[in-house]
Formats: sequence, C-alpha cells, structure tokens
Amino acid sequence: MPQSLVRASLFSIACLIALAAPAANAAEADARAAPTLADPVLTNALSRDLDISPAQLPRLLRVQRHAGAEEARIRREFGEDFAGSWIERAPDGVSRLVVATSGRQRASVSCSELCGSVEVRQVRYRWSRLQASKQRLDEALKSRRIGIHKPLRGIHTWHVDPVSNRVVVRIARDAGPELADFIAASGADIDAMRLEYMDGVPQPTNWIYGGISYITASGGGCTSGFAAYKAAAPGVVTAGHCGTAPDRIDVDWSGIGRTYFGVFENSRFPGADRGWIRSSASYAVSAQIYDWNGGYIAVKGSAEAPIGATVCRAGPKTAYRCGQITAKQVTVNYPIGALYNMSEGNNCSGLGDSGGPWIDPLGQAQGIQSGNSGVSSAGHNCDMPASQRRSWFDPINPILSEFGLVLAVG
Repeated sequence: MPQSLVRASLFSIACLIALAAPAANAAEADARAAPTLADPVLTNALSRDLDISPAQLPRLLRVQRHAGAEEARIRREFGEDFAGSWIERAPDGVSRLVVATSGRQRASVSCSELCGSVEVRQVRYRWSRLQASKQRLDEALKSRRIGIHKPLRGIHTWHVDPVSNRVVVRIARDAGPELADFIAASGADIDAMRLEYMDGVPQPTNWIYGGISYITASGGGCTSGFAAYKAAAPGVVTAGHCGTAPDRIDVDWSGIGRTYFGVFENSRFPGADRGWIRSSASYAVSAQIYDWNGGYIAVKGSAEAPIGATVCRAGPKTAYRCGQITAKQVTVNYPIGALYNMSEGNNCSGLGDSGGPWIDPLGQAQGIQSGNSGVSSAGHNCDMPASQRRSWFDPINPILSEFGLVLAVG
C-alpha cells in the first residue's frame, strides 16, 4: 500500500476562549444549569459503558445541551476557516466543546451558555475542503455499476473527522491495489486523508436471536425505533433493510403471542437505511423507549448531538448500551449496497438490533440502528474494545423529513 496515502493527524492546541470559574463554583453552576437524570437505568448505563460518575454528569449534559447553538455562533465568526467541532472528555472526566479553525481567529470571549467550557484548536484544513474530498469519494462510489465494475472490497467506510482534521478511510488489513486505484480515480485530496484498519466487514444487524421486537415478512427479526406519525396515522421508524412496502410485520411478545402489527409503507435501502411501519388499529404507539430492564425512556425531541456526545441505543440482542458519537456523514460500504451520511458510535450492538433507537441522555432522538462491524460468535460486538467498535445509525431528522413524519414526543 502506498505510504503516501497514510498521513498523521496534525493539529495544535490553541487557547481557551475564557477562563473557567474555580472548580467549586463551576460544579455548582453546572448542577444548576444542567438537567438531572432521574432514570437510574440510564445513569447506571452511562457509568458502566463510559465511566461517567454522577458528579460528572451535570457538566457533560450542560455542554451537550448547548453545543449546537455554541458551534453555530462560533462558526459564524470563523466563516470559511471553520473546521468542525466535537465534545471531548479530559482525563479527569471534565467535558468541553472543542471548535477547530484553519485560520488565526479566536472565538469571541463574550460569555455565552458554555462560557469557560469551549476550547479553540488550530488545524490545517478547512471543513469545506475536507467535505469536498469526502464528496469525491461518494461520487466515485455512486458511479460504479454492477456487472461493469469489480466489487469494491476492502474499503469499508469514510467520513470527515474533525478531531484528526482528515478524511478517515477505514480499510481491511488485506486491502488490495483496488484501494489506491479507487482513491486516485475519485480525485479526492490524498494529503487530507488518513487510512485506518478496521477488522470485520460492515453488515446490517437484522437477524434476531433470543427475544425479538418484530418479525419481518421474510421471517427474520428487527427492532422498532421511534414512534412517529404521518398525518394522523401512527407508526414506527425503523431500518429500511428490514422490509419494503407493503411487507407485513408481526410481533411475538410474551403474553400475546404472534400477532399482526402493521405494514411497511416507506423504505429506502441502500443509499440510506430508513423505513416507516404504519401500525394497525390494534396498536397504539408510545413516545417511549424500552430499556430492557423493565423501565422506559421518554422521547423529548430530536435535537442533533455533536461528535463526542454521549448516546445510548436499545435493542433485544444487546439491551440498552451507551457510548459516544464518533463520526458523522459516514459512507458505509456494505457488500449489499453503500449507505451515505450515516452517523457512527462506539456503542455495542448485535444481530437483531437493526431498526432500534439511538437517543441521548437528554431524551433527544438521534437515529435508527443500521449495522456494525465485527460480530463475535455470540452475535454482537460488545466484546470488542470501545476504540475498535463501530455501530452505525441513520440520523432521525432526515428520515422524518423524507417520509413526512412527525416524531412522537412525551
């Protein structure tokens, strides 16, 4: 493999926007400004999966709640030199929003919602340049035709990574010469690219083992996601690879046996992985997520969380699992078709979790489970180190927009 394709990430740390208050005062301010987590299951999951203590939660939630507005404010100041943002946890567990710039600007020191919790870092490449390079890879993949081009094996995913300030391309360890040929033909900016090895092949997590959420027309199993309405009709958002219109969907829950639930009315896969099941008159939908421990998590909205944000997902195979958003606008090259503009987290997931919900600790819906990399004999990737674990979800807001849905909240 040509060494010229591999580039080390380079960025230097700039100054803090504003000095933080003394630790005691900051902790008190965080506690006042951030919502509390009343659900002990969610609190325990965050502690188990991310080693976040109850004392660290208020600041994390405060940063996560205001990150979107703060990024927009600073993005306006940086203009074309804006280079991305993400939430970062320091070794001591303190969370902050990091905003990158390719210029020499510094964000305004005027106090905002995250005064003292934002850091500016100097990087080499503008966000627009990285996005353009990633887009060239997408266009090259879309132009390939079955029967004319050879299958693009060994190239798994790519996305713009603000942390490394590169377009990260994940490849198999045995990737062949077609890797260099594909990248060269795409016209993507090699200097702004970084290659990473990824074990396992991207695959949808649609088959069910153990308990199931619903039964597909083919007899397999997937998981219901968020409740959503089309006009007055109730239904659930789920993964597109789980069915196509007008596939019948059944459920087989303890106490009621196998019964008819509804039909797929909308579905798109590949390209995206999204679908909507219109429920039958026998079922009412609820704006809650089952936590697989006897409790329920309320869905309160769909504000998009940034890279680095804490997010949890639910499904019958692996129950309720938390992690962090590690990438956005990821192109996932499944063997059965590529997906674009996916989000990625290091949450574990398993076969049968497809279609399930991803939600942040603030009750904000994030997306719908699609697939993962590296499934063990147990049917999941929970035994992989978090640094190597990849699970992908289709962001919820584009799904709602495409299918004309309104998210059920409560």
